[in-house]
Amino acid sequence: RIIQSEKVPHRRFNKFSWDAYYDVNDIHKYVYDVSKSFSEWTEIIEAGESYEGRKILGLRINTRYETEQRETGKPVFFIESGIHAREWIGPAVTTYFINQLLTSRDPNVTRLRDQFDWRIFPTVNPDGYHYSYTVDRYWRKTRSRSLNGCRGADPNRNWDYNWGQYSSSTNPCDYQLYAGSRPFSEAETRSLSKYISTIDNLLFYVAFHSYASLLLVPYSDSLEHVDNYDELVQIGKKSIEYGSRMNSDLYDGPDTAAATLYKTSGGSMDWVRHALHTRLVYTYELRGSSFHWPAERISEQGDEVTLMMMGLADGAQELGYF
Repeated sequence: RIIQSEKVPHRRFNKFSWDAYYDVNDIHKYVYDVSKSFSEWTEIIEAGESYEGRKILGLRINTRYETEQRETGKPVFFIESGIHAREWIGPAVTTYFINQLLTSRDPNVTRLRDQFDWRIFPTVNPDGYHYSYTVDRYWRKTRSRSLNGCRGADPNRNWDYNWGQYSSSTNPCDYQLYAGSRPFSEAETRSLSKYISTIDNLLFYVAFHSYASLLLVPYSDSLEHVDNYDELVQIGKKSIEYGSRMNSDLYDGPDTAAATLYKTSGGSMDWVRHALHTRLVYTYELRGSSFHWPAERISEQGDEVTLMMMGLADGAQELGYF
C-alpha cells in the first residue's frame, strides 16, 4: 500500500505536480517542457546515455541578470539527484526546486536563481530509477549486466577516487554495494564525470540522497579534514539553519560520512572534490523512513531544500567565495 500510494494517480489532466512520484519518462518530459516554456533562460543538457540508452538529462538555468557585472561567467551551481535508484524523494525535490527557480516571485528565490549558472540533473541513474519504479522498489544500482549475468553496480561507489576501498563489494551479485568491475565501468558515471569535467567556474557541487536528515562534506572515507573544512561546516550550518525555518527539526552535521555514518569510497562528491578541486561540495541525505516519504508532502521537503540552497549561497557569499 505504501508503495502504491507513491505512484501517479489516474488524473483527468496530465499535469506534472508534486503530490506523487513519477517515472523517468515523465520526469524527462517535465524537463523538456520547462525548457520550452522558459526558453530565454534555460537549455537542455545531455550528459551522455545510460546503459539501456536513456538520456542523462539535465537543465541549465542561466538568466541574463547579473551577468553584465561580470567579466567572466557566473559561478556554476551543479545539482545531481537520483544516483541511487530507490531514493525517489531526490528527483522529486529536484524538479520541485527547478520549478521554484523558474516560477517563484519570492525575491529571495529570484535572487538565488540569478546568482548562478545552474546545471541540474534530476535523475542520473535513469535505468535504475525506472526499474525501481516498475519492478523492485528497493533497487539501488544501475542495470548493466556483468559477465556472470548479475545486474547493476552501485553508481555511488564507481567513481575514480579511492575506488573499492570502503563500503563496497567485488561481487557483481551483491544487491547493494558492488562497486563495478573498475572505476567508471558504468556508462552513467563515466559520461556524467566527463560532462562535469568540462564545466568552467564550477563553485558548488550538491548531491541529493536519502534518508538520514544529514549534511555531508568530503572526504567520505577519511577522518582527516580537507583544507577548507571549517568553512564548509560554517556554510553548511547556515544551510541547515535556513532549512529549519520550514521544518524546526534540524539536520545533523555537517561532517564527513566517516565521522557520522561509516567510511565509504568511490562516491561522486569525493571525486569532484579531488579530481576537479571544487571547493564547495556537499551531499544532502534528505528526510524519509526506509526510503519512503509521503507523496503528498513532497512540496514540504522541496521548500526546505529551496531554503537550504539559499543558505549555501548566502554562506558562501559571506565568506567571499563569489
